[in-house]
Amino acid sequence: MVQKTELQKFLDTKKADTRLIGEIERHLMRQPESDRRTDVLHPSEMIKGDWCHKYSYYLLKGGKSKKEKPNLRLQNIFDEGHYIHAKWQNRLSDMGVLFGCWEGLTGSGWDVSSNVDTDIHDYQEVPLVYEPLRIHGHADGWVKGLGDDCLIEIKSIGAGTLRFESPELLYDADGDVTKAWKNIRRPFRSHLLQGQMYLELAKRQFGEEAPDEIVFIYELKADQDYKEFTVKADYEIVERIFLAAKKVVDAVEAGAMPECNISPKGCKSCFSVGE
Repeated sequence: MVQKTELQKFLDTKKADTRLIGEIERHLMRQPESDRRTDVLHPSEMIKGDWCHKYSYYLLKGGKSKKEKPNLRLQNIFDEGHYIHAKWQNRLSDMGVLFGCWEGLTGSGWDVSSNVDTDIHDYQEVPLVYEPLRIHGHADGWVKGLGDDCLIEIKSIGAGTLRFESPELLYDADGDVTKAWKNIRRPFRSHLLQGQMYLELAKRQFGEEAPDEIVFIYELKADQDYKEFTVKADYEIVERIFLAAKKVVDAVEAGAMPECNISPKGCKSCFSVGE
């Protein structure tokens, strides 16, 4: 199937017989592309089963990423997730226990929310950087003062999440999201990998001061029910991902593009990447 260009998508919104939605869709399509960096490795991409080493090499060498602007429905999903994140972060901030990077008019710095004027400073979460492997990530939060320090990851859960992360749960519940939700008893695998990467990155960045556990807060989009899971650091779970990152970075430094690790013929990410 031929992919539509951004112009074709824009023109399609002109055909929509709506009072406001079409204008909103066109407004979204006029927005600039995401400024997410492509010259670093992102944990959220590295944990995926289809993380392509060849495509990461291409991006780290300055290649242009394949970006598509989200449609209105997808943007609604993103925005709802951002709202849920902010809600839990604001509660912890009000409690005076949210640690991380805060940005204001005079600059940015690391502190706990009890020491920050949160009316004039925005929470920039917990930037986690390990330059030797060019890994840059952001944990959703770092909590201090409620027992031992912990990182937090906030996840909004809906039917799409279940279909992607654990389709068997949805199948066993006959497609009933609320019923499937009740049977979630541990973090989904991709979330666990992401959390373990953040714990290891924090350890490499902060040493002994780094938290040794991460708390996952799950919220069900359908009715705002919630769950909490606490996981201890275990580097062995993500060691292979860090080793793979080293192979990619070593390849970049040597100027030798690696083969696609997903398929001998190339995967959907790197198929059009030149040698």
